[in-house]
This record gives sequence, C-alpha cells and structure tokens, in this order.
Amino acid sequence: MEFAFVCSLSDGLHARPASQLAEVAIEFASDCLLTNLRTGSVASLKSVLAILATDIRQGDRCIVQVRGTDDQAAHAALLRFVEQVLPTCDVPLAGSHATTASTALPRTLQTAGVKGYFGSPVSRGLGQGKVIPLSGMTLPRDLKARPASDPQSELAQIKRAMAAVRGRIQEKLAHPQSPTEAAVLQADLAIASDVSLSQKLAEHVSQGKSAGQAVMEAGEFFIDLLRHSESEYIRERALDIEEICLHLLQEIYGVDLQTASIELHEPSVVVAETLAPQQLLGLERQWLKALVLEHSGATSHVVILARSLGIPTLTGVKNARGVLLPGQEVVVDANRGFVVPQSSPAVQKFYAREQKTLELRREFLPVPTTGPAITTDGKTLEVAANASSYEELAVAFEKDADGIGLFRTEMAYLQRQRPPSEEEQFAIYAEAARAAGGRPVIIRTFDLGGDKDAPYLNLPPEDNPFLGYRGVRIYAEHRELLQAQLRAILRASAFGRVQVMAPMISSLDEVLQFKAAISEAKHDLSRKGVAFQANIPIGVMIEVPSAGFILDQLCAEVDFFSLGTNDLNQYFLAADRDNPKTAELSDVLHPGFLRFLKRIVDEIHAAGKWVGMCGEMAAEIRHLPLLIGLGLDEISLPAPGISAVKRAVSQLSAAECERALASVMARREKSEIDELLERAQPARSAQPLLSKELVLLGSQSKDKEEAMQEIVDAFYVAGRTEDRQRLEEALWSREAVYATGLGYGFAAPHCKSDSVIADSIGVLRLSHAIEWGSVDTKPVSMIILIAMRESQNPSRHMKVFSKLARKLMNEEFRGHLLAVKNAHDMTTYLAQQLEISLH
Repeated sequence: MEFAFVCSLSDGLHARPASQLAEVAIEFASDCLLTNLRTGSVASLKSVLAILATDIRQGDRCIVQVRGTDDQAAHAALLRFVEQVLPTCDVPLAGSHATTASTALPRTLQTAGVKGYFGSPVSRGLGQGKVIPLSGMTLPRDLKARPASDPQSELAQIKRAMAAVRGRIQEKLAHPQSPTEAAVLQADLAIASDVSLSQKLAEHVSQGKSAGQAVMEAGEFFIDLLRHSESEYIRERALDIEEICLHLLQEIYGVDLQTASIELHEPSVVVAETLAPQQLLGLERQWLKALVLEHSGATSHVVILARSLGIPTLTGVKNARGVLLPGQEVVVDANRGFVVPQSSPAVQKFYAREQKTLELRREFLPVPTTGPAITTDGKTLEVAANASSYEELAVAFEKDADGIGLFRTEMAYLQRQRPPSEEEQFAIYAEAARAAGGRPVIIRTFDLGGDKDAPYLNLPPEDNPFLGYRGVRIYAEHRELLQAQLRAILRASAFGRVQVMAPMISSLDEVLQFKAAISEAKHDLSRKGVAFQANIPIGVMIEVPSAGFILDQLCAEVDFFSLGTNDLNQYFLAADRDNPKTAELSDVLHPGFLRFLKRIVDEIHAAGKWVGMCGEMAAEIRHLPLLIGLGLDEISLPAPGISAVKRAVSQLSAAECERALASVMARREKSEIDELLERAQPARSAQPLLSKELVLLGSQSKDKEEAMQEIVDAFYVAGRTEDRQRLEEALWSREAVYATGLGYGFAAPHCKSDSVIADSIGVLRLSHAIEWGSVDTKPVSMIILIAMRESQNPSRHMKVFSKLARKLMNEEFRGHLLAVKNAHDMTTYLAQQLEISLH
C-alpha cells in the first residue's frame, strides 16, 4: 500500500517531525518506506537518521510505501499523520536564524586602530572574559581499539553502552534548565535510540569489528551521509551523531574521551571550531560569558541552546582559535557581530558607554517579560499562544506569551491506534501548567471528527463532515473518553492556572451536558482524594453562528468565550475555506462578519464575561486594528508571531482602532476596506520630529567620532533606530562628501536613511568645542542632527535643513540655543523657530 505527499514544512523534513513520524511507524510490524522522488533516496520510516538522510526539502514530492501483516492499519496511521499532524510540525525553535552581521567596526574603534574579528551574531548580547579555547567533538579515529572477541559479546557491549547513554540523557531530561534544552535533549535521545544506527552497529560487529571500531565506522557513515545534505539544518545534525558516538566509546572503553571538556573558574569566552549540545551543557553557566565558534550554523543545536540560555554567541569567525589567544581578555559584541581585544583603553571606553546606552534603552523602552501589551491610550490586550505540543509551549513562553489561549488536545488522539490514557494526558497538561509559570492555560477538550478522524472512534463516513458528527456532539457516545480527559485536566489544574473549554457549541443543552460531565469528573476525583482546582473556569468556543444568538443563556452558564474564526467565518458565509472555488468568499473582512463579531463581543462584555479570539484572523498583524476595535480581551496565535504583535499593539490607539472598525463595517467596496485597513496599520513614523529624549546637553565627547556615536546612541535609546551602525554610516557617508560644519560653532550632520524608524532631529551641546572641519575653520560647540526616512516625503529633508541653515545665520537664534537650560525648553524653542509640531 502506498500514498504520495508534498512536504510543506519550510525547513524540510527535519529532526523533530522525522522523530514523530518514526514514532508512528515503529508501532507497526510492517516495513514502512519513504522515498524522496527528487533525489531517489529511500529510507525506513522507523529511523530518524534514515529519514534525515533522504534530504527532504519544502516542495519535495514523496512516496510512503507499507508492506506487511498490519499494512492497512500502518497505512492509515501514517496517512493521518502526514495529512493532519505533519503540517503542524513547522514550529521553529527560538533563535534558529542569524541576525545581520557587521562588516566594519564603529568609527570610534576604527579611529583608535582597534582590530576586530567578524562573525554572524546568532544569540544577541555582550560578553566579556578570558579566552578559553576548546577542542571540538571529533571521533578518535587513531584510537587503538581492543581486538574483537566473539560478535555476541561485542554486540552486548554496544547494547549496554547505548542503554547507559540513553539513561544519562534521560536523567538530564528529568530536570531541564529550559524547554529548549529539553527539546534538544529529546533529539539526542532519538539518535541514541535510532533503529538505523543500531542496525549499522550490528552490521559492523557481524563483519568481525570490535564494539569500538563498529561505533567509529557507523558514526563516520552517518556523519558523512548528513554532511552531504543541501539542508543546513540536516548538516548540523552530524555533530549530534558525533557526540552520541563519542559517549558510546566512552562507555565501551571506560575512560573519558571528551578531551574537549574543561572547567571554568572566572568570566570566560569559549572559543571553538564547533561545539556539541551536551558539551555546552557541561560548562559552568555562571562563568560562561560568550561563545565564539568558527563553523556552527544558525540551526545547530548548540546555537539554539545558547539563545535559550541567553549566552551571546558569534559563529563563522574565521580562524578564531588562531587569532584569539588563550587567556586574552576580549569583548564579544553579539549585537553588532564581532569580537575585539579588551586591553585597549579605546575598547574599554567604548563598552563602558555601550553598557550605559543599553541600560538607558531598557529603561526608556522596557520589553515586557510578562503581562499584556498596552495601546498608546491604555487599552490592555493579552497576547497568548496556540499550542498542541511541548515544543510549541517552549517556543510560546520564550516568545513572551501571556498564556496559552488554545491548547489543542486532539493531536495526542490522532497518532495512534488507541486513545491516550488518563495518565498520559495528565503528564502533558501538568507540564503545560508548570511551564506557564502562573500564566493561564486554556485546554480545549478533544475536537475529533470532521477532518480529524481517530480510527478507534469508528465514526461513520459523512458527506459533509464539517457540518456533521464532531466536537462536543460525539461526547455523549464516548462518555468514558471524555471523563478520562476531564479528570486529567482537573488534576493538572493543581499545578497552575488551567481552564477548560468545549468546542463546537451550538446550543444551551450542550453546555449543560458538558458542565455535568465536569461535575462527574470532579466527584470521581474527590472520592479518590485527588487534588484539583475546585472552581476551574469553564469556557466555550464560539464557532457555530447559532451560539452568537443565545449569548444571554450561555453567559449565565460559563465563565469565558473564545472566537474560533476559522469555522465561524465559513459557517457564517456558507463558504468552505479549503475550496478554491469559494475561498474568495470566505473573507473575515466581510462587513457582515465584522458586525457579527462586534455584536458578540459587546453582548459578552455587557454580561461581564471575558472573550478572546483564537482563529487565524488573530494571527495577522494587518487585522490588529480591527481586533482592538472589537474590544477583545485576548487574542491567541502561533508563538513565532507574538513579539511582533505585542510591538504593534503598543503602537496603536484603541480609540482610533474603534473608529477604523466602524469605518470598515460601513464600507461597501472591498477596495475601500483594504485602503482603510492600510491607513489604520501601526506606524511608529507618527512620532514627532523633535522630542526631549533626542536632546543631550553638556556632552563630554572629545572628538567628532565620539560625538556622532553619542547622538546616534540617543536615537537608539529613544527607539528611533534599531540599526545604529547603518545610521552612523549614512551620516559618515554624507560627511565624506562635505563637512557639515556650517560655521559659528554649529554643525548639522544629516542623512536620508530608512535605518531611522521616524523622521527625527537630535541635538548635542558639547561642554568643550571639538574640531569638525567647518567652513569657517572654527571648532563646533553644538550639533543638530537631521535624519529623515528615505522612503517618505523626499523633499522634507532639504526643507528642514535649509530652514535650519537660514536660522543659524541669526546671532540671536544661535545665542538662545547655547543658553537654553533644559531639553524641554530646547525642543519647544526649536519647534517654534522651525515651525515644527511636537505632536
């Protein structure tokens, strides 16, 4: 039996989905094969390493073939996984992408003759300490292996070693320092348990090789296989195999082969060709200040770990171990992308100022670590995450989710031939509650049926399953299945702020039956003396339009609501969103649908109840003005988008969003709606040209380079630029054409660059005049910097510059600027003279 599919995952069929696919295949006796039609590679679906070696990338067409005694069941399970679960596996681990690297040092360091070594910043931050060189993980090919005894004895030795290695990983998994560490260790455990690795080891032993020789040759085989992949992610997995094999050799020979291990006793910067995950986890965290790696990619597990642990990290630093000497004091600037020796006074001064700048930035633009996003006029909106697995939970809280707005539970029911037990579910839900750290976790009871068919339910085939026997409608027939889940959820509520929510509610009777089932589960647990949250909040999904017209009844029975806009929209508009013929009709911006949502939210709030949204509509920043305008209490979306949504919320006015929603609901033409929505988007460029945060009086800068750096840093502190290097280079490029010293002790450096988020004017008044190369050869005491966005209003730049140049001809104007006592008075005076609004 066979079926075909096209890989839709952006990173291809990498380690995490491959391990889940292997778990499904291993349940069956039949041979399960995977073929990548692009390359012709064939692999056993029971081996993660074999799957990785097929090098399946996004868009590759694949064939799954099943042959054996239980082929029908295996075929059905694998097909369900590929159709229903695999598309949900594309959740990136935090920190899997590098940020832009610098190609030059800042001007102040260049002028001082400082030498820098450049790389790609993959985990941001600053780290200072002494260089500690570390050898990479390399299989000891020159190791003299013991002569082979009989094959059975050698194989038994390998099995004992593999069991010991798995045991050590499982011990670390029992107490991970972060969700990301747990995910990386799970990947290592999958390799240490891999079927193909075991088979390759047994093959070498049968050829007369010793246990040690078998490990080295099997390791080299798979390492070579993966390093030929076109996927960077899969090439990076070669290092994980190398580490596992090294641990196996350590167990076999009874000696420590990890010569790369080292103890840290003071602030240290570890410099290595590359590192393996467990090598990093073995270093003392309190002394590890930064990593400098020659070859690790942005998707390597050690980089992902470093990001999760907050360790500043550079990769791709050429010959790092040759140019950075043991014991040398260095600074790793993983914000800009280079490492420099710390001994120079210029470096010490630069980074003393840099530390102050970063502290000021944190004070002026605090990044929320917990709590909701807030609009410019004080409206609070919780931004939560959708999740269905431990990995997604890990990413959610690394991305600063305010909670889990929708924990989908049905995925645990779809990958197997029998339903999950109460204990299995309790372990999952309790872990979610603990990981949330006091934040709410809304667990939706299983939404099976429709397009999510579990074979053991024996659901009948239906002509229109989306309108059929699904969600809460199957609960009465599968009462014990629901009871097991409800008991697991209630037990997990003892470990955090767990809430329970029912899907596909269309009538009051369904709510009453659901509440009765919860009461039954509570009674059962109470009788057994099991702890749970007595008053667990109960909510329902609004997915069926009829629920929107009985809200008075529902509000009397439940504590909260969540709008599932995917189904609600297609039911409301009678348009299947997956049908290309009707997809255009399935539009969440339909004025009728928006009016329906507004009515629902207003009625729920009038009853004093809470309402969120967890459908795809909530995941698009473009819709954010409408969601805020609706008055939602919370939105829930895939974790990777949370940071961007929170930033966007902080740039919007709730009052303006309400007006935008009203305007959209009143429009008749789609083009009008799109235009209104575009105008309502968050725009930080609406900031005033002048603000007191950009005025620095009494500067101690000693030269032109320091002065330029100081004022550019002020732009960064105030949130006017995220790319100081680019802004500074734009200013210096203008200076290279002609000096901007206008005479009379004033300079007006200026540029047009989209490195500034908003058109801005900065002021720097110096305590001591500095040389600037002015037209009248006089030193400069005051700098007025003009930075305009290149993509907006091209004439504004020269208008402001020309007006300022004319004003500087006036002695009274110059004298007033030099005499002003504070930043407020400076911005007020300049705004009046240059006819600029401060609002």
